[in-house]
Amino acid sequence: MDNDILVSVILPVYNAQKYLVEAIESILNQTYKNFELIIINDGSTDDSYTIINKYTKYDNRIVFINRANKGLVYSLNEGIKASKGKYIARMDADDISLSERFRKQVSYMEKENLDICGSHYLLIKENGDINGLNLTPLTHEMCVISLASKVPFAHPNVMIKKEFLDANNICYGQSKYKIAEDFDLWIRMYEKGALFGNLNEILFKYRILNNSLSKVNSISLAKDTKSMLNNFLECNKNKLIRILNNLPKDLNTEENALIVRTIYKLCTKKLSFTELKYLKCIDKKTIICTILSELSN
Repeated sequence: MDNDILVSVILPVYNAQKYLVEAIESILNQTYKNFELIIINDGSTDDSYTIINKYTKYDNRIVFINRANKGLVYSLNEGIKASKGKYIARMDADDISLSERFRKQVSYMEKENLDICGSHYLLIKENGDINGLNLTPLTHEMCVISLASKVPFAHPNVMIKKEFLDANNICYGQSKYKIAEDFDLWIRMYEKGALFGNLNEILFKYRILNNSLSKVNSISLAKDTKSMLNNFLECNKNKLIRILNNLPKDLNTEENALIVRTIYKLCTKKLSFTELKYLKCIDKKTIICTILSELSN
């Protein structure tokens, strides 16, 4: 039974008192009950410790690690090392997991034998109001297409098979890319043969904050991400073209945009326009908007 599978949730915390209760409650209220919640207080100077400590007193599924600040990458690897579950579920201290997230992710990963799985997700403002919807590529092939132009997952929404990480000696921060630690992990997982997928459902709320790490490190993040995207495209051109030759008929709007991005990059890199034939089934508005977006980057 899927419900017998232990999930290890890794939740790093650094000065997150404003949203922490909502984040923790969203995990404790999952319909899937067989999990451990590993909360790592990474040297917070606000009331995060007090909030976490309160929850440990009435829910024995919480594993509380409290120590001086060592950074996100260290915290994530520490959580993986401490985890006991078959699957590792990521979570951030300012986001919200919808109640069916774990149940549906475990079921889908078991059914499709995935090594990593995410889903569509809502964007929310600081006050929790919905600010948009991000669709994700669904199949392994479309996730691979995404790796040439955009991250295929929301990092705090993924579930990863721990056995895959252990068998391939993979953890965060093993390359020169220290800021875009999530995208770097996806690339290295792909290189080791990981099977990717996203659920065709909304299971997560991703909060957009002005002081988030991605905003604070936006210049370095963009530089690292661009470098990895270009390297992936250069090393996997033939693989990408094979996928383009066998595209499924029913694609969501994000997948269509990813195809346009990939074809645009292939054409500009190769100075060849033979790949333009793959655009014939994509509406003109998507093509124009996506290319304009690429030109502005």
